Amino acid sequence: MSVVIRKVKTTLQREYRKAGGIPIEEAVDQAHENLGTLTEQCLARIDAGIGLVIEVTKEPARRPSEAELRQLHGLVNEMLACCAAAEIPGFVDTLYAVARLVAALMACDTWLEGALTPAVNLLRLARGGMVPPDDLRALIVGIDQCATRIRAHADYAPYH
Repeated sequence: MSVVIRKVKTTLQREYRKAGGIPIEEAVDQAHENLGTLTEQCLARIDAGIGLVIEVTKEPARRPSEAELRQLHGLVNEMLACCAAAEIPGFVDTLYAVARLVAALMACDTWLEGALTPAVNLLRLARGGMVPPDDLRALIVGIDQCATRIRAHADYAPYH
């Protein structure tokens, strides 16, 4: 009597080996290494994005045009994408708060002088890691309160 031992591979094992694939753990490790190589480039893009936001909002009395508000929203999205490689504590939450504020401004004609100034300053502080996490959360709440106030004014103003 003879015994034949066969080692059966799972379908997944066959598939990832078939096309020259690699194990999932190895792929995740390589992805983290690749993100590490992008960190400096992403930080530079974030800094450039903040510089453009500062440029657009340098006159607090002037309401940014619709095109400028769209540009600000796009810059926030670009900086959010860069946060995948550049981990800055609290910066993602700050970007989301700025995006909500810009969206509120895009939805109405209301302009409160200097409405974007605190958000821009918070971006700079969060990027530099100069604000403790609890304080940062409180400041983000303040930005959201500003967005809520603008939305409340928008309820009484015609949408454009």
